[in-house]
Amino acid sequence: MTVEILFAVTAGLALAYANGSNDVSKGIATLVGSGVTTYRRAIIWGTLWTGLGALLGGLWGSAMLTTFGKGLLDPVITPTLAAVLAMLIGAAGWVFLASRTGLPVSTTHALVGAVVGVGYLVYGPASIQWSSLGMKVFLPLLVSPAVSFGLTVLLLGSFQEQEERVPVGDCLCLEAQPVEINVDRIGTLAAAGTFVPTTLSIVTGDREQCARERPQAVRLTFDHLHWLTSGATSLARGMNDAPKMVALIAAAAVLAGPTALPMPALFALVALGMLVGSVVGGRRVTHVLAEKVTRMDHREGFAANLVTAVLVTSAALYGLPVSTTHVSSGGIVGAGLRRRRINRRVLRDILLAWVVTLPVAALLGIAAYRAMHFLMP
Repeated sequence: MTVEILFAVTAGLALAYANGSNDVSKGIATLVGSGVTTYRRAIIWGTLWTGLGALLGGLWGSAMLTTFGKGLLDPVITPTLAAVLAMLIGAAGWVFLASRTGLPVSTTHALVGAVVGVGYLVYGPASIQWSSLGMKVFLPLLVSPAVSFGLTVLLLGSFQEQEERVPVGDCLCLEAQPVEINVDRIGTLAAAGTFVPTTLSIVTGDREQCARERPQAVRLTFDHLHWLTSGATSLARGMNDAPKMVALIAAAAVLAGPTALPMPALFALVALGMLVGSVVGGRRVTHVLAEKVTRMDHREGFAANLVTAVLVTSAALYGLPVSTTHVSSGGIVGAGLRRRRINRRVLRDILLAWVVTLPVAALLGIAAYRAMHFLMP
């Protein structure tokens, strides 16, 4: 492995690490905030699903690879190695700084800012595919938080309306019971070793009541569903984010020398970086989203995660680079505003971080390019 390829892989791993430390929170914050589990268990859960999603991105992330590999700069332009490395470093630098301060920011936003900033500096404004950038990047980034907000509010409203009309509780009990036939007949059949007819009883109600009255039943609660939607969100995040980073790392690796790294290896490296970042640095941002934005119950957390998982998975499959940060935060804010339980100061800080992500990542990318230009003219 040449020194240039080592530089490319290191920059890519740094970005994947920063992504993991900031973005693992987006799938698990609701688990902690609603009291379903602890930080440690939630981070482990989100990390495992994120890693799987990153690997699956190698199978279903071709659309996203195209968007970030060829869809932002003019196809006739072949960026230099210094330019691509500067893009990676600029995005990684901002996401890392935001993670250290507990601010949930978008890696997608940071990547776009760094690519546009470096591309504009080195190749001029004509090098940017502005129409593609607007339709495939800026529009989804702007619309997705509002869609997530609206869908979460509607979903929670439907839960409340259903509960007021026909209370169903938050537990579904499944229990096999003997068919009601003559008691003597059941005893005779059982004694003879013959099958006793049974039926499946499905009952809804309060969790404590179900556990007390039907201890043998299989119980499905909102907490169980919440775990599933949390895993689905983390899986979707991995599928959405990994191809974006791999696209730039692959470009840097090709420019670094003739020894091309295979795509499966690049996806594995990105997955590894995301896993380490999630475990080592994922608590700060999780704490902000779980406890400082709003307090939520398990239904609200379930609804926010369900909406996030559906939107981010759909975007990943169609190559629309939405931000899991924006989508997840939109759902959490929707749950909080519905009951008017939002910490406006924290929300203001988060929105400000979103606004400055593009220009700050662009400036960091430009600064990195200036430095790289002396090392790799």
